[in-house]
Amino acid sequence: MQTDIYYRDITRTENLESYLLEKVEGSIEDFFKYDSAAHLTVRVVTERHRTQSRKPSYSCEVILKPSHSKSVIKVVKSDESFKRAVMQTVDSLKSILRRRSSKKAMHRRHDPMLNYFPTEEESEMIAMNQMLREDWGKAE
Repeated sequence: MQTDIYYRDITRTENLESYLLEKVEGSIEDFFKYDSAAHLTVRVVTERHRTQSRKPSYSCEVILKPSHSKSVIKVVKSDESFKRAVMQTVDSLKSILRRRSSKKAMHRRHDPMLNYFPTEEESEMIAMNQMLREDWGKAE
């Protein structure tokens, strides 16, 4: 998997980069272990001029492009704590991937007749049809 990390108004350190790689890649590792051509982009931004108190607000954006699909998954979360912003992003990304994975697993595998409960009249009609079939089979 190809991973790109972009920083804006944050000093890039080895610890910061390893933390982001560990959290983000670790969360999607199970979903994309066989997709080596997937592309992951992580953007981390400090939004210090957006608030009244001039306290920094951190924003973490993850863009995931699987190679087997045309759809792109994008998650953006912001918080006053850097680690909380990253964790919220990772949790949202996990839930999106779980939802898509379960939909893909159940695609066209749901039998609508499993939830079918016939009424009394339909039950009687089914029983009559079965009796007629049995009688017809005996007559031959």
